[in-house]
Amino acid sequence: MIKEGRGLALLENSNVGLFWKNGQLEYLGANQRFLDYFGLKLKDILGLIMDVTSQMDELNQLQVEAARDPLTTLKNRHSFDRDFVYLTQRDISVMMIDIDYFKTFNDKFGHLYGDAVLKKISEALLHVYGIGHCYRYGGDEFLVIEDFESKDRLRRNDQKVREYLKQVKILDLKFDIHISAGCVYGQAQTPDEVYEMIREADRMLYQSKDNGRNQISGGPSHYN
Repeated sequence: MIKEGRGLALLENSNVGLFWKNGQLEYLGANQRFLDYFGLKLKDILGLIMDVTSQMDELNQLQVEAARDPLTTLKNRHSFDRDFVYLTQRDISVMMIDIDYFKTFNDKFGHLYGDAVLKKISEALLHVYGIGHCYRYGGDEFLVIEDFESKDRLRRNDQKVREYLKQVKILDLKFDIHISAGCVYGQAQTPDEVYEMIREADRMLYQSKDNGRNQISGGPSHYN
């Protein structure tokens, strides 16, 4: 609200999305200025409407890119930090996944091959779980969170991922990709408890590594 002389000016800006009959979405930006001249009993409304579809499309694309890991296209850690508040007070499973001997592979064959392996892991996770549940948590660690149904379903999905990673072709190489995983299931009541479930899953992951790798370890969470 801005005072101008003996009058008062109120500015309003808004963007409105419109679907046309052909299904196309376009955005209109409206700038309105309400003028009230005190003492003169006159009121004016100045308005300007413009097509801001391209600007809104660019903004939406930037928001999508900010939430995705550029290499794997999975959701990134920043995206999870926004999503996790919706994971409380519901039965969920939390799985941490790590690629076995990835550093050794990277050192031997180079980052070009290493990046291709990360992409293949992401492809497998998307194939089994879908984009809404998978995150690249950092480096060669991945996080999968979904609604918990049963231990059998957890095992089946884990096996599907492992089958997907058998005899994969990475550039001029063909080999099995082995992963270790840790999983817990339960119901977190607060965001802090969601993070604690992730730490529990991470401990299960290292149990898998200690037991020989290429396997999954898990069980009920402390919050089950």
